[in-house]
Amino acid sequence: MTAPLTPDQLADVVAGVSDPEIEVGLRDLGVLRSVSRADGRVQVHLAPTRLACPAQGEIARRVRSALAEAAPDEDIDIVWERGAWQPTAVTANGRQALRDGGYRVAGSTPRCPYCGGDDVARAGSFGGAVCKVPFDCRGCGSPFDVIGTAGCHALLPYPTDRPGRSG
Repeated sequence: MTAPLTPDQLADVVAGVSDPEIEVGLRDLGVLRSVSRADGRVQVHLAPTRLACPAQGEIARRVRSALAEAAPDEDIDIVWERGAWQPTAVTANGRQALRDGGYRVAGSTPRCPYCGGDDVARAGSFGGAVCKVPFDCRGCGSPFDVIGTAGCHALLPYPTDRPGRSG
């Protein structure tokens, strides 16, 4: 009989689970908060990138599936920490994976993930998902999304200092 996996080992399993909307692991995306044991159960604490994230059910299913494969005899509780996620929780590896996928993270002046240019214009309120804000790069012509929180529009106001734009 093998010893049960430690919380750190279980966290590594969960870290390998990717977000269903973007191919970034939950640890690198800043969604994985902790894994612990309490009352004979494994508790996985996750922070959704936005309060009403429609991917929560799929993320929980993927986490349970990965843990069931790695530790089949464990009882698992998923605990969602509402409002805990911040763009600063994305790791350097996560930021690079997002850039490679054509995304940026909210919280700073948006730059094009393709050419690095800062001559970008916000192209709407919501991108492919509610937690994404679409931008267009005027330098290379590429569209890209900025990943943010439910209030990401407050973090990324429409630029008003660009020619031909008004707030």
